[in-house]
Amino acid sequence: MTPTTLSDKLFARLLSTVATRLVRRPTVSLTHAPVAEPETIEVPTRHGSVRVFVTQAAAGAPLTAGGQAPPVHLHLHGGAFLVGAPWQDEHLVRLVAGEVGATVVNVDYTTAYGTRFPQAHEESYDVLRWARESAAVQGWDAERISISGVSAGANIALGVLEQARRAGDPPLRAAALVVPFVDAAAAPEEYTSPMPPGSGAPPPFVNRRLVRVSQSAYFADATHRTDPLASPLHNDAGLAGLPPTLVVAAERDSVRVFDERLVDKARRAGAPVTYLCVPGVDHGFPQSSKAEDRPAVHQLAEALRSHLIEHLTPAPTSESGASWCHK
Repeated sequence: MTPTTLSDKLFARLLSTVATRLVRRPTVSLTHAPVAEPETIEVPTRHGSVRVFVTQAAAGAPLTAGGQAPPVHLHLHGGAFLVGAPWQDEHLVRLVAGEVGATVVNVDYTTAYGTRFPQAHEESYDVLRWARESAAVQGWDAERISISGVSAGANIALGVLEQARRAGDPPLRAAALVVPFVDAAAAPEEYTSPMPPGSGAPPPFVNRRLVRVSQSAYFADATHRTDPLASPLHNDAGLAGLPPTLVVAAERDSVRVFDERLVDKARRAGAPVTYLCVPGVDHGFPQSSKAEDRPAVHQLAEALRSHLIEHLTPAPTSESGASWCHK
């Protein structure tokens, strides 16, 4: 299946080419620690080499203060499976390196139109395996690994966790899913504003057209959209096996209703999930440099920092499963 109209096809091409080149680092800073610029490494995968950006944990950060090998954290950027710009999350990467003390592997996975499902998911899992196998060479702790993703990247992060579960790999210490896209099988018409009529909220960023284009570009074969890697919302076994997981949603986001369904299902299955709903913002707030979005970005940053420190410490504490906002 291809984009349903020529306009959709052109829009997808625009996202995968022009938008990728136009994306810049957010100007907001979330750490005062001296974090070094990332090192570029080519990681071998079953689909060929994949570029990753490795940002070393800052000296003196909470999890490096004792001089021990730092944990390693994989991060997957968003972009509707079309925008290939991992630097859009550089402020979050530097937060984890500077305020947590984990070395961050920011994965530049292949996006559509350069690929189709499940290549990006498989590449990212192969990077996880590389991170574990190369720990001694790279100087990080293979026993303390966590993962995060934003939007489409959170979908891929869940896919990485599912592949690791199927392979019988050691469990990761923690996961963080920010405005995750969790249901590739849902019709585009289901992605509507969650705000009540008359609220004055603008139309949601993730609209029907963006979902339709994303589905047609990366999940081109519609039969693949129900695959547990594509639609983790419907992966009951995978949700039950989640590590301590932070899910961050945006109040005005059309994706929020799906995120809340995932949280509910995972909790019913016994998974240790913490949920944070950030008020007054839409899907794109994590990368926003606007002054009015700074409180929301800092709220996300504090939630991510606290979650990772709790679960990446050498002696991890128990998961409370607490909810940080009522839904």
